[in-house]
Amino acid sequence: MSMIYKLFVDENIKTWKKFSTKLAIILIVLALLGALSLSKLLQYIDEKNDINSERFVSSSEEGFKGEIEILKEQLQDNTLSKSEKEEIERQIKIYEIRIKNQIYRTDWRSEALSDTSIDDKTLEIVEKNDFDGYMDQKQEKLKKKFDDKQISQEEYDDEKILLELQKKYGISKDDPKIFYDYRAQVISDIRQKQKSIRTGIDSQTNKVLTEKQKKQYEDDIKISIYKIENNIEKADSTSDYKMTFESFATSFVTAFIAIFVIIVAGSAIATEISTGTIKFWALTPNKRWKILTAKILSLLFYLVVITLIMALLTLVCGKIFFTTEGNTYLFVKDGVVQKIGNTAFIIEYYFAKIIPIIIFALFALMLSVVTRNTSVAIALSIATYMGNGIMMLIINTYIKKDWIKFIPFNNLDIASKIFTNFTSPMTISAPNTFVQNTSLIFSLGVLGVCAILMLVTMYDSFNKRDII
Repeated sequence: MSMIYKLFVDENIKTWKKFSTKLAIILIVLALLGALSLSKLLQYIDEKNDINSERFVSSSEEGFKGEIEILKEQLQDNTLSKSEKEEIERQIKIYEIRIKNQIYRTDWRSEALSDTSIDDKTLEIVEKNDFDGYMDQKQEKLKKKFDDKQISQEEYDDEKILLELQKKYGISKDDPKIFYDYRAQVISDIRQKQKSIRTGIDSQTNKVLTEKQKKQYEDDIKISIYKIENNIEKADSTSDYKMTFESFATSFVTAFIAIFVIIVAGSAIATEISTGTIKFWALTPNKRWKILTAKILSLLFYLVVITLIMALLTLVCGKIFFTTEGNTYLFVKDGVVQKIGNTAFIIEYYFAKIIPIIIFALFALMLSVVTRNTSVAIALSIATYMGNGIMMLIINTYIKKDWIKFIPFNNLDIASKIFTNFTSPMTISAPNTFVQNTSLIFSLGVLGVCAILMLVTMYDSFNKRDII
């Protein structure tokens, strides 16, 4: 072991002294800065749009006034029935209330005025800006529906919970500083999942819910309620630019890390054989398997150190340039919602993202040993890394066989299996297939078998073939 450690140290000294290693670090840092620049640009654009929101208010007011004029012209039509005239007058009154109370944003007042069954009591509540009164009225209407047996006990209980949340936390309550209350969308998501659980049919796909999906929806509802109670925005929220930056950073940085680790792995053996430097190690008392083991350990050490450095830099940049909390991870354990803080989550997420990179690094190293051609090893590995997603998307879309879940490329998305409740804005939606439902243990098992096969292949080739 001491000899392997010495070889490992020597290999690391060589790796970190290389100009290509220093260049790789610089380019990876630039990828992080690129993610930061893009996030700040999006923040600037959105803030500029917020400044221009007054123009939206002005244009909405002009639009409502125009609608009033049109409706007044329609009232001049003598052929209209009494009920039609009353409906037009009611619409005019609603537009006038909107203008008088500046109801232009998406809030509870806008929702109330958009209700086709709105009555005079509701109009009075809107004019008084009585949010609590509106919530009480909705609860009364809900109770009446239940008493009249228009809805079931489950429907009543589910909706009652949501109305109580809305009232308690002022969800969609008019606030001139807030153009859109993200919590309203959270409530909508909860309502949709409640319905799916009640009916047993997924409201999005119209397919029967499995027990696993039902349990996931129940956990999602608990997490959503926890977010509301603790004022935590959704992971795909566009208003937390630190979240956006961290999502961009992990995607950009890990992509660059993968490319440079593949380059290091692809040239690890082939370059030394082509230049003849491998002969020095072969002529020493060191056994070949120890030489190769030291190179593998050095490669893994390089990957871990670079990943840790970039995770810490991401956290530092997020802390300096953004004031929001950033990405946190919520999950349900034993029926209770638990939280992983921003620092721990970002570091863990980075390391979850490099698991597939290890597989591609071993693939590149295996090709380097077997082909002894640096160009072939690097080019083929990078092409496979960059093209496997599109290739598997096509295969999974058109081939509906059980065996495709054993394809290694279908099991690379380990991060999403570890952090099942986290959705990055960088995630590209793909058709839902049974492959996506494979477990974390299954995917790790498939990748583990692949790693073992590649290690056996490279050790066998390196030990038996002539390198002198």
